[in-house]
Amino acid sequence: MKHTYLLLAIILLFSCTEQKKIITNVEFKEDTLSILKNPCMGWGIYDDANDSVQNADLYWKKQDEASKKYASFFYIRWRWSEMEPEEGKYAWIYNENYKKLIRGALDRGLKLCFRIYNNSQDNLSQSTPDYVKKAGAKGYMVTGLGGKQLWTPYPDDPVFLDKLEKFVQAFAKEYDNPDIVDFIDAYNIGWWGECHHIQLSNDKVSLETVFDKITSIYSDNFHQVLLVLPFGSQVGFTAEKEIAIDRKGYSLRRDGLGSMWFTEQEQYITQDLYGKTLFIGESCWWGSCSDEYKPFASDQKYKLKTWRDVYELTYEHALRGHFNTLDLREIPETIGWTTKAKDLVMDFCIKGGYRIYPIQIAYPQKVCQNDSIIIQHTWINRGNGYLPNNVKNWGYKYKPAFAFIDKGGNVIKTFVDLNAEPSIWLSDQKYSYDFKFSMDKIVPGEYILGVAMTDKNKNWTPAINLAIDKAEMIDGWYVVGKIDIQ
Repeated sequence: MKHTYLLLAIILLFSCTEQKKIITNVEFKEDTLSILKNPCMGWGIYDDANDSVQNADLYWKKQDEASKKYASFFYIRWRWSEMEPEEGKYAWIYNENYKKLIRGALDRGLKLCFRIYNNSQDNLSQSTPDYVKKAGAKGYMVTGLGGKQLWTPYPDDPVFLDKLEKFVQAFAKEYDNPDIVDFIDAYNIGWWGECHHIQLSNDKVSLETVFDKITSIYSDNFHQVLLVLPFGSQVGFTAEKEIAIDRKGYSLRRDGLGSMWFTEQEQYITQDLYGKTLFIGESCWWGSCSDEYKPFASDQKYKLKTWRDVYELTYEHALRGHFNTLDLREIPETIGWTTKAKDLVMDFCIKGGYRIYPIQIAYPQKVCQNDSIIIQHTWINRGNGYLPNNVKNWGYKYKPAFAFIDKGGNVIKTFVDLNAEPSIWLSDQKYSYDFKFSMDKIVPGEYILGVAMTDKNKNWTPAINLAIDKAEMIDGWYVVGKIDIQ
């Protein structure tokens, strides 16, 4: 009898081993139509409050369609004095209109992004809270809206820096959360928070020192959300790269697309850094979409004649520079883009950012319990940007993984391919991997094999929408096929 059982075991083992040689090869087709809303990519809508902040009810009534059809994030560009009118009195606690704006974005599936600026130039009211001035911060006067003279602090003033740091600490405590926030625009001195026309109180203090201090205030407090800064600013790109990008993991933002201000040198920078850091894009021209309003007429390089010309050039610059995002901006600009250039809006939904999916996955139909198997998987990024997994505050958290799912739809075990790195998946190039792992302790039976781009910080659960056509999904996992464990 012993010999019989032994013979049977040998036969089964041989049968299992032989069947391992039968490989299932699954090819996926690309979804070329669906708008994939993923972190740090796509279109943004704004509340850009150099004048009055938006009334939340009216704003979401007018931006509802665009937020659902096209946008991926809501960008809040507010004065510091609106975010903290009195020391310790934060908008996210006390400002009901602000809370409704935020809730409206989150309820529509939009991520949040912020620039909180402190210079009063071209503003309706003073941008830095008055309590900072009363505490002894030194400053100077700039020209606000309507010619009004408004106070602005010197960014090297120690009182200003101390109060700014305390605000950022509270701000990060509330918003250093990648579940709801994509990025923080984190160097917001100078006119419009764009780091132009910066004045210091002490000629013995270098702008590089101030730049280092302020960027450190943000990087010391935000550890999970990506930080960006305007490049091509007064401090110069050399300092921006050495101090912020290389040392602190900042990404870059450019707000002059579609204009002569986005220079050939800057275009070279974006192309050179493609795949190394994230690029956030914004059109230079805004304020309306009326044919009678043509601020772009001053652009002597491109000689733009219509808003359609502006949109086409902005789109071209975004693709040329591998930008992950663009701006529908506020209500007038959203109307302009979606009526005069809806085709470009839809094209950037598909081409902007990253659009990744597995082209092919090959795996054995049957596997012996406790044995090792190899899954061959090949990926491509059809987007023009990239998944910025390599940026410091994300820390390579996204990885492709495979799951064994039982007949009840329960994930039994997950296997993560740590050697497959999505940040290197640049546009239209194929990347292939042989992923070997052990089937240790999986109960014999028939399972569904699933694939996903997973998040290390969420226990390797699915986190990125993939561009798979007619995808069948189970609990966020894309179905590859059936696999037998014997």
